[in-house]
Amino acid sequence: MRKITYITMFVVIVSAAVVLNLKKKDFMLLPEKIEQLMNSTPMKCYKNSFYGYTVHYPSFFEQTPDSLIIDVGSCQFRFWNMVQIEQTVFVTYCPGGISVENIMDSLATVCHATEQRWENDSIFLSGPLYIDDSKISGHQYHAKYVRRGKLLFVQMLTYPDDCKKSVSRLVKQIDDWKVW
Repeated sequence: MRKITYITMFVVIVSAAVVLNLKKKDFMLLPEKIEQLMNSTPMKCYKNSFYGYTVHYPSFFEQTPDSLIIDVGSCQFRFWNMVQIEQTVFVTYCPGGISVENIMDSLATVCHATEQRWENDSIFLSGPLYIDDSKISGHQYHAKYVRRGKLLFVQMLTYPDDCKKSVSRLVKQIDDWKVW
């Protein structure tokens, strides 16, 4: 009789462990799901018809229609499903005669950058996200500014704090971005 009880108890414990393990594998937090999707999805390529730059974005991002974007040469791609992740590209005027390092210092102050660096004609900034000088709680940005003559080509990614690891593929892609 005891033999059957021990066998039954063993079967129940093993079954429970298997069920719990299966449920654990099925349960993923949203940032983990986004990371998995981000790392496995193919990238689409957008080419701006006015300036001629190209940018790659995840195929599951939606492109904001050009009719909703006021600035010539700008584009935006976003993922919006309980969290918002946006990849934006725009072009802005940059006065001549100013060094890239001075531009970086100025931009870092305006953008509240906590990390900054520059290489050749490119500036890299990241930090907490501010809009109109108001901090957007729980969000960050990462941006690359590329100087070409009197223009700055900017690619920026904004995302929730808990998705930093999830968007690392996009951050690397932005860091490696060549305008042309």
